[in-house]
Formats: sequence, C-alpha cells, structure tokens
Amino acid sequence: MKQPKISDIKIDVKGTKAMRELMAKTKKIKITVNVDQDILLELRKMAKQSGTPYQSLLNHLLKESVTSKRNEKSRLDRLEKEVELLKKKVSA
Repeated sequence: MKQPKISDIKIDVKGTKAMRELMAKTKKIKITVNVDQDILLELRKMAKQSGTPYQSLLNHLLKESVTSKRNEKSRLDRLEKEVELLKKKVSA
C-alpha cells in the first residue's frame, strides 16, 4: 500500500475538536487488569490491523460481549416466562 506524503495530509481541526468533545462526554475509568500474554499479543495484532489503539479495541470487545450477554439473559428470561405460561395453560 502506498504511503501518503506528509504534505498531502490535511488536518480537520473542526472534526478533531468535535471528536474530542464527544470523547470527553464519555466517562472512561482507568483500571489495571491482568490478561494472558497470548491474548494481549493477539489483541495488539488486531488493533494494528484495524488502526485502532488496543485499549479502545479491548473496550469495544468488552462492551460488545457484555451487551450480547445481557441480551441473551433478557431473551432467556422472556422464554422462561413463556414456558411457565404454556405449562399453566396445558395443566388447566
């Protein structure tokens, strides 16, 4: 892939300012977490390929996983309620 020339790069000051304001609104908390070395290496590799900082990628993956689990639990709860209602109808 051909690398762009530094002189060809234009800085979008307005867009950068808007992005920084948006990022300032999202509350981030610094934590320390221990991860397996092989997972961290894979995460960094994925981040490099996507051009995203690995911490941001990790946050995105965690958010995606938690949301997915929450949705699965919610769906499971609804299904269990439906099964209970069907059992009551069948036994009546």
